[in-house]
Amino acid sequence: MNSIKQGTLILLIALSQLVLAPSVFALDDPVDRIDEIQFSEAQLAQVLAPIALYPDSLLTHILIASTYPLEVVQANRWRNKYQALEPEAAVRRAEDKGWDPSILALLAFPTVLEKLSDDLDWTQKLGDAFLQDEARVLASIQTLRQQADNANTFDDMDNMKVTKVNQQIIIEPVQKEIVYVPVYDTRVVYGHWRWYNYPPVYWVYPPRYPVHYPSHYSSRFYWHSGIHISFNYYFSAFHWHKRHIVVTHHHSANRYRSHKRIVTSSGAQRWNHKPAHRRGVAYRSTSVKQRYHSHRPSTLQTKQLRSVERHGNSTKPKHYSTAQVKQSREQRFSQKLAKAQHSNINNSQHKSVKQGAKESRQQRNNNHQRDMRHQPDKSHQQYKSTQRERSQQPYKSTQRERSQQPERSKQKSKNTQQSRQRASDQKKDYRQQQAKSQQRSQSAQARSPQRSQPSRTKQRDH
Repeated sequence: MNSIKQGTLILLIALSQLVLAPSVFALDDPVDRIDEIQFSEAQLAQVLAPIALYPDSLLTHILIASTYPLEVVQANRWRNKYQALEPEAAVRRAEDKGWDPSILALLAFPTVLEKLSDDLDWTQKLGDAFLQDEARVLASIQTLRQQADNANTFDDMDNMKVTKVNQQIIIEPVQKEIVYVPVYDTRVVYGHWRWYNYPPVYWVYPPRYPVHYPSHYSSRFYWHSGIHISFNYYFSAFHWHKRHIVVTHHHSANRYRSHKRIVTSSGAQRWNHKPAHRRGVAYRSTSVKQRYHSHRPSTLQTKQLRSVERHGNSTKPKHYSTAQVKQSREQRFSQKLAKAQHSNINNSQHKSVKQGAKESRQQRNNNHQRDMRHQPDKSHQQYKSTQRERSQQPYKSTQRERSQQPERSKQKSKNTQQSRQRASDQKKDYRQQQAKSQQRSQSAQARSPQRSQPSRTKQRDH
């Protein structure tokens, strides 16, 4: 009985392995591993560096708008067409465009909207990171703010108020209904940058935008002209404790409301992404695509499919584990060493062949010199004979030419005499013909009066 039980247990274990094997292999699929890879802490800090010190209200609109990159581009083009409009007029005129409320709010900040549109790769990275893990993005913002605080950067911030609540740094405008956009050098304000391989993104603003410089040169912030808020703007805020954004109804949000009031209001709810405003733009990962029921393949899947089409099914994914990276580096290093050794062997063989060829040439030259030493007379005689023949050839040719010259001159004189005689004979013949013709004409004239006289006598008789 015990043997039967053991046999059944072994069969059950084998069957369970066969049943579970496909799911295990499915998890090890390289495409799925690529789609689930998240942004690292260094990558998040690199992307968030130019906006992490913005006021909270403006930063919430930027994060939400980055998830709708196509509408950002459309709004920026529309704003460039109507540059003369005031912020309030621009926001009200674009309400019928069907854009997300956060993008409508950014129409009042053309400098920010243009940066989001021009640096579209950065915008898509920010939106993908925010959709993939909202809590990690907000935690990275607080890390950067804490790093700037340690570097004493907030001591120079004049137009914004920095407060700390439960170890969370909150940035709000000093004047409640006027928002300034700070301009700062990301390479300076954070002090020592920890991620050397991921330097912070640095924005350079064009000179057409006015920038207000501080009164003292030690300040690290510059400011664009302040925007007076008289449109729907205060409808989103950070819930720093729970690490997500809270939104209320965007209508009648033209007056200042603190983040506490927005978070604790009756109609407040956690922000949810709206795929309709995505307007067909592909998501980065498969998990985000499935979360929002998108039928379009993710960007990482399309890249993997393109690489498979180009290089075949044997292509490896772009992201590897640390063990795979070490193994690939060791293989490359060993290949380089083998190539170097092979090249050294070839070079040595080539050098030995060259040396042997040189030695054989030297031996041949030495043998030839020895032969020439033993036969100096013959070589000298041959050399003299060749010189004599070469010297006699031009002399003989000149003698022949000189001997032929009088004969040629005699022939030419004979030819000229013959031509002259021919010409004189022709002249004589011509003169004789003219004399004969004159004689003929005279004889004819002499005959004509004799024939006319008898005719006249006959007429007289009648």
